[in-house]
Amino acid sequence: MKQKLSVFIEKEVLRLAKRKAGEEGRSLNDLIVEALDLYLRTGATTSEQRKIAAYHLFCQQPMKIAPGQLHYVLDEDTWNR
Repeated sequence: MKQKLSVFIEKEVLRLAKRKAGEEGRSLNDLIVEALDLYLRTGATTSEQRKIAAYHLFCQQPMKIAPGQLHYVLDEDTWNR
C-alpha cells in the first residue's frame, strides 16, 4: 500500500532531481522512489564513508594483482601520447 509523505529537500537538489527525471522521461516520484529503494537495498553510504572504505581497501593492505595486470597498468599510456 502506498502512503503519501512530505519531505524537505534543498532547492538545488530538487532542481537537479526534476531535471534528471525529465531527461529520463519519468516522474519525480518514480525517480525518488527508485533512488530510495536502491539506497536501502545496496546499503549505499555517504561520500565520506565511501572515501574511507576505498582508502582502507586500497591503501592499508597489499594489492592482489597478477604480474601481467600490473605490467599492463604500468605500460598504459595514460596521457594518450
